[in-house]
Amino acid sequence: MAFSPGKKIFASPSAFWRISLGLAAFCFLAWSPVARSADSGHSTNGASVAAIAVYSDTLIVSSRPLSDPVIPSVAGLVTRIDLADEPGFRDAADLLGGAAGFQVRRLGAVGASAVPSLRGSSAAQVRFYLDGMPLNDAQTGMAGLDRIPLDRISAIEIHRGIVPTELGGIGGSGAVNFISRPDDQGLDLLVRGGSFGELGGRAAAGLANAEGTRSGSVMIRGLRADNDFSYLDHNQTFHNSDDDTVRIRQNAWIEQWGVWAAGSLEVGRLVSRASVGHDRRDGGRPGPLGHLSPHAAVRYGRTDGQLHFDLDEGLLKFHLAGSRNEEFLYDPEGEVGLGPPGTDRSVSHDVNGSLAWSPVLVQNVLSVQTGIAGRGQWQTDWIVGKEEPQRNRATGSAFASATLGMAEGRLQVMPAWRWQRTRDDFPPVPALPWLPITESVVNQRDDVSTSLGAVWTIHPERFFLESHAARSVRVPTWVELFGHRGGINGNRDLQPEEITSVDAALSYRSGQGAFSGRVAAFLAETDDKIVFIQNSQRTSKAINAGKTRTRGIELELNAMLPGRLFLAGNLTLQRAEDLGGKNPIYEGNKLPFLPDTEARVRLKRPVAKWTPWLEVAYMGSNYRDRANTELNKAPERTLLNLGLARDWYPEWLGPAAVMSIVAEAVNLTDNTVYDVEGFPLPGRSWHLSARVRK
Repeated sequence: MAFSPGKKIFASPSAFWRISLGLAAFCFLAWSPVARSADSGHSTNGASVAAIAVYSDTLIVSSRPLSDPVIPSVAGLVTRIDLADEPGFRDAADLLGGAAGFQVRRLGAVGASAVPSLRGSSAAQVRFYLDGMPLNDAQTGMAGLDRIPLDRISAIEIHRGIVPTELGGIGGSGAVNFISRPDDQGLDLLVRGGSFGELGGRAAAGLANAEGTRSGSVMIRGLRADNDFSYLDHNQTFHNSDDDTVRIRQNAWIEQWGVWAAGSLEVGRLVSRASVGHDRRDGGRPGPLGHLSPHAAVRYGRTDGQLHFDLDEGLLKFHLAGSRNEEFLYDPEGEVGLGPPGTDRSVSHDVNGSLAWSPVLVQNVLSVQTGIAGRGQWQTDWIVGKEEPQRNRATGSAFASATLGMAEGRLQVMPAWRWQRTRDDFPPVPALPWLPITESVVNQRDDVSTSLGAVWTIHPERFFLESHAARSVRVPTWVELFGHRGGINGNRDLQPEEITSVDAALSYRSGQGAFSGRVAAFLAETDDKIVFIQNSQRTSKAINAGKTRTRGIELELNAMLPGRLFLAGNLTLQRAEDLGGKNPIYEGNKLPFLPDTEARVRLKRPVAKWTPWLEVAYMGSNYRDRANTELNKAPERTLLNLGLARDWYPEWLGPAAVMSIVAEAVNLTDNTVYDVEGFPLPGRSWHLSARVRK
């Protein structure tokens, strides 16, 4: 491992930045009631003429009207992030981690893995979708944020508290739906670079006929980074600075590329859309500090395709999707797991489809949605060349919901129901590689998820009151039920997690479109929470540990202040606690990695032809273990980012062409932290991108 003994890492003056954050919030609250300005860039109809907006946490620079990111919905609290004009170097973890109610624990720099949490949930309780098709796997219950190619995405919709019925309606504390780019994108070229060897780009082209009934697009993309940043190695003794050393992170490199094509066809009342893509990612597997793996590497490949048919603008919809995922672990020195050195391989297939019927029975009074869905998942592993038994999970479900309009349309109520049958066929795998495999077993269970949502329009297009309640379950994953070679024993007696969530929210948008915001209060509880405990010197096992509860308040604000100053931000105040259950010594403790306070504020103002912005992100302290050990407590941190953007409209490129450059300095105070114990994050860094669209 390389050393840099001459480098000194300065601690962030957190008190100073907390005061700055407080002053910014105070100024915002003081100015927002009088946020009316003739030069605010807003027309009388509320649409932005020269819009500069932030969708919760995503910077948008545009010359076209923008919709409000705060969307009142009977299907759950929804926040939309529009990526059409995103600078180009923010990944899914960055975008989601800045949204209200969302926490993301990062395991490194560009392209590194990240662990999501929504309102205090576990990662497996956050359901991810691509154009409505599920991404969470049966093996771990998660979807890798580092494997979601944002270059293919036009928008992200975050559903808090409820997984909408059509998206799945079961198994989570909320959902994230990634929406693919439309076909008529014209020409889009982007190059990017940054600290630690970051270099990437994409090229996309789309065409459509004059009537808009046929369109198609194609894209190629690539990215590489060394990620050899310096960090302060605490030597796993966070309370003792005498043994601290500045080191260089090794074997954290990534190289990834992908291709994607999509097309749509409209014939009479039927609209069909198809897409196909392939993505490949190679990277080092550095491991946590204390268990480094400087020679291990991982290769991941995914090929996926989708078909969508829509009759009469949603009256009847049919979706079909499939994917093949292949992963190789190269471990020539035997640094990962308990098996002998070599190459491990995993191949999985995922096929899913749904059919939904959504008739309007009485205009503005009653509409229903009903349908069926099915999914099959298969996975085969090879451990040092030896084939493991195939794992199988089949899921079938039926769902129904009704939207009731009352009080002349000012009150909408939606009850929803979903039934799901899950069938696993998989032999328990011993945790240690030298133990034999037992006979295959079948686990089958039926589960029902219900929800109820309501939206009351207090004042047309101004004030909205939302309330939602849901009860769902999360079925245990393959690893939890059947174990995994490398130290995890299966537990076929596991019960599913039962998830209950309730929230209420008040949102407001001004008539001039200069201000919008929402405040929400929520309660989320999980019964039979599944956690892993160490059950021997070299193995662990999943158990139902008891009950957890998270209570909190979420605030989202967007405002155009006098002087063309735009401000956007969000604040999450929550208490995520362990209620003990089978082990009362944890009763009242805080859940690991979940701070009580998290906030983000962005200020932006055009200056001549340039647009600078300032972003301050704050995260409170949090424990890294279930026992809430003070010596293992992550300190609070504040990150300061500065950015600058400019657009050109050169005539030689055509009337609709625009050239853009965006530069951003991240973590200016060089606040070096460990987001997850043993995984350091980079300090100060920079990004630069250039883009041409026509």
